[in-house]
Amino acid sequence: YSALIPLSSGINAEYGGSFRENRILLIIYTILLVLVLLGEVVAIIIAMIYKGKINDTIEDGLEEKIVSYIEYNNNTKNGDEDAKDIIDSIQVSLDCCGVHGIESYTESEMWVATNGENTVPASCCEGELESEICATESNNGTANADLYSEGCLDKSSSILNSNAGLLIGVTIAFILIQIVGVCLGCVLCKRIARDGYKEV
Repeated sequence: YSALIPLSSGINAEYGGSFRENRILLIIYTILLVLVLLGEVVAIIIAMIYKGKINDTIEDGLEEKIVSYIEYNNNTKNGDEDAKDIIDSIQVSLDCCGVHGIESYTESEMWVATNGENTVPASCCEGELESEICATESNNGTANADLYSEGCLDKSSSILNSNAGLLIGVTIAFILIQIVGVCLGCVLCKRIARDGYKEV
């Protein structure tokens, strides 16, 4: 959505400048587009440099929310209902469980003390359950077929990696469009400077 703002303002400046031959609007448009383009390039470079740190920050955030989830489930004062809602939403939408797997719950002493061993939140299992927990094993001791065993951090990373080509392609195409816009703005500015322009 935010990308549409400079694009729409650029289109207005482009058409306004070219049809009315207002060189000032074209200059403003070109400068703004260059600034947006530079900002995007800087953001991409920063994201590449701090990729590991960003991943660690996300992991720490997920772990903190899951701890708050477990504390809320255990009716402690440190619990956070918002954390429960957030984690449930993530686990349901991504079909995942915990940070790196069900161990986020099964290896938590507080969770086990409250809900018993081999259990996870109901949002870690497929389908709607009557209770708020889900067993990791069936009655005969085999793994629960409805259990989401993959961790949410691993699942989100997998989704991003599988769509990396598409994301890179869209980003490059968008940057190329902006470069073309900058070039057109410069050409029109030179043409108007050469042929003269009228104020509007």
